Amino acid sequence: MSVARYVNLSFVAIGLLAYLILAEIFTAIIEVFGTGANMAIIGHNFRLADLLAMVSAVAIAVLLKRSEKVTTYAMEVGNELSKVTWPTWNETKLATIVVIVTTLIIALILGVLDLLWGALSSLIYS
Repeated sequence: MSVARYVNLSFVAIGLLAYLILAEIFTAIIEVFGTGANMAIIGHNFRLADLLAMVSAVAIAVLLKRSEKVTTYAMEVGNELSKVTWPTWNETKLATIVVIVTTLIIALILGVLDLLWGALSSLIYS
């Protein structure tokens, strides 16, 4: 896929995230006015807060897409990310193994030091 598709997909993802967050915010705000204020519009699950959140999220996504600064910046970021040399799957697995082994060694060292410090402390305080 080209960079423009990824940028457009990111605007859609931002819109969906905005919808999820704004639906909760609008629900909390509308519930202040009473439980009847958040009336069902379509079925039982699509309420006034959902409609407000959807309209706001679409507006956010469209405004971001139409903003020349934001779109240019997102395209530049996408172009730079496409130039990055990403590690292969084998390199990633080996690096993960190194991190796990190093973490276990450090944990073992800290555990031994903790045992020694605990033994020394009980000798001093008893």
